[in-house]
Amino acid sequence: MTRIGAAGRCRAACAWLVAAALAWCGAGTNSGCARTAPADGGSGVEQPDDTQVESSLLYVLQPEELTTEELVAAAFEWLVLEPSRNGLPSGELAAGEITDLRTGGPCGGKVVLAYLSIGEAESYRSYFDPEWLDDDGAPIAGVAPAWLGPANPDFPGDFKVRYWDPGWQSLILGTPDGSEATPLDRILNAGFDGVYLDIVDAYDFWSSAEGGNELTRREARERMIAWVGAIAAYARQTRGAPEFLVFPQNAADILADDDGGFDVLTEEYLAAVDGIGIEDLFYDETSAQPDDETQYVLEYLREFGRRGKTVLVTDYVLAGDAASEGNTLRAQEFYQRVRAEGFVPYAAQSDRDLDEVVTLSRPEWPVSQPPEACLDPRSGG
Repeated sequence: MTRIGAAGRCRAACAWLVAAALAWCGAGTNSGCARTAPADGGSGVEQPDDTQVESSLLYVLQPEELTTEELVAAAFEWLVLEPSRNGLPSGELAAGEITDLRTGGPCGGKVVLAYLSIGEAESYRSYFDPEWLDDDGAPIAGVAPAWLGPANPDFPGDFKVRYWDPGWQSLILGTPDGSEATPLDRILNAGFDGVYLDIVDAYDFWSSAEGGNELTRREARERMIAWVGAIAAYARQTRGAPEFLVFPQNAADILADDDGGFDVLTEEYLAAVDGIGIEDLFYDETSAQPDDETQYVLEYLREFGRRGKTVLVTDYVLAGDAASEGNTLRAQEFYQRVRAEGFVPYAAQSDRDLDEVVTLSRPEWPVSQPPEACLDPRSGG
């Protein structure tokens, strides 16, 4: 994950995401743009002109590296976006900018999701007090809030949180009128179509030896599912936005109980979410994932698909010269496998910085990223 002001792995922190197409439909207008999306949000459908139109995906984590105008000009379907250029309220995009992102450009019809971490605290956010930490950057017992857990060694400045703690949840959720301007309130007030929830896999941490086995897996799973459901309910019911979208990232196996089956918690989770984002499904950067690991995750992603949920897939398969033979072969296989599942792909750079719009449009490429036509992800269901 790449954080604001730091390069690293992607799990969406200063995150922008999904779906961008830089093709011009109807010479900069909506005329000539195909507008039929599959009900499952996955693979494309036959269009009136007999062309195949596919949903496309863009993942950008460094909002300071791109301008709003660059994204408005792109003919994309999905965008997941860090709401702030610097992680603070002072850098947040205004409601007018969100409207421009949604409706502007050659095709319009975008769905704009806001990044929100719900399983880790980020020290550059406005809710974080540096006085909570000692000189080594560790939480001070009795000074830091009870919900603040240990530092994430892979991402300096990030801390595990006891996501079920009412203190943490109140920091994220907000009030019915939005007057306290908490992160979720600000996202709703700005007019985003939904949220892209990061660190859902925190439920694994707190039920592992690394997290001190503070919870059993069932307890951790139940509490995370309840937390995601509370976010959905707050937006849709408390704030009166019934069509507000909820997309968790990763942790697809939260669907399964301790025996690997589906239960009432599975149904609760699927009722709350509209889709899922997943990383490293077929590739771990430029190396193929072990097939058993891919198949394990696919079992759960397919269940999302069977329930009519959109599955967004980012693999970091491009290294160096985008037109190299290795990149071409990896991108082609990645696209073929993702499309065969009915999911939405994005081939990203292996540095995981996610600070650019990666396009694959040269004649030598066997796939086009984004597709050469426009698709409205909301028009099919």
